[in-house]
Amino acid sequence: MGKKILVLGGGGFIGAHLVAALNQSEHKIQVAGNHLVPELNSNITYVVGELTIDLYQRFTAPDIIFHLAGSASVASSLQDPIHDFAKTLPNLSALLHKMQTEWPQARLIYLSSAAVYGENASASTSVKCPLKPMSPYGLHKHLAEEMIQFYVHRYQLEAQIVRPFSVYGEGLRKQLLWDALNKAQRGEFNYFGTGEQQRDWVYIGDLIDFLLNLLTQQVNEQNQLLNAGTGEGIAIKQILTLLLKIAGYQQQPEFSLIGKPGDPDDLVACYQEQIVYPQLKHTSLQQGLERYIAWFKQQGQL
Repeated sequence: MGKKILVLGGGGFIGAHLVAALNQSEHKIQVAGNHLVPELNSNITYVVGELTIDLYQRFTAPDIIFHLAGSASVASSLQDPIHDFAKTLPNLSALLHKMQTEWPQARLIYLSSAAVYGENASASTSVKCPLKPMSPYGLHKHLAEEMIQFYVHRYQLEAQIVRPFSVYGEGLRKQLLWDALNKAQRGEFNYFGTGEQQRDWVYIGDLIDFLLNLLTQQVNEQNQLLNAGTGEGIAIKQILTLLLKIAGYQQQPEFSLIGKPGDPDDLVACYQEQIVYPQLKHTSLQQGLERYIAWFKQQGQL
């Protein structure tokens, strides 16, 4: 039996992949966002616009809400924290009010970020780790989580919070891998940091499988708060070396030894906690990078 699913932020990197996957399902899909490309089948209803209480009035009551909207950049949040706040919190506040008053039966799946861990991030970051954000981006995601948890406890709404780690794959036009390939094209191979910082790399297709798997589960105390990571740390130097090699470059990455503001040294999910989510490790780093580079070349970039 298909469900009625509402995807907020369906035009973003993760959102577009999720909508494409849901398009293959029996579910009835509604999609909202600012940058939508309505090119899929008639089972999907698209609404373009800012996520406000007025926009939410245009939807029929959903069973499941995937909230993927909001800011998506630590660097941008440092440059313009007010804009980052405006993109992250008002639309969520309006949604939670809508759920409380008119959609109490709906279940929210909210994509937060591993950036909420901040100063307490490590090479084994537990979902129970105290949150100490290092950027406005991480702070605003933290505040969003607090807002959701308030509504869950005060109004008995059903919600899950997912904290993705370093998601990459086709369609991602920012962050380390995109920047590295563009720099390499210009003959530049120097990067911030020491190269020893570890990250937990999650291929976009695996994250989507993880999110779709949540649809088959009942919400309980164990899965209300989830890390979406592999639990395996890969050093920045290691992934850049592999990326450049696959892309056909002979040069090795060099590092400035200057850290980037807002970035922790290591940010890797706790391995033991992630064992029960094998979907997140389905694609090897080699396979994921090969697919990303192939997509990058198709954009006429390489």
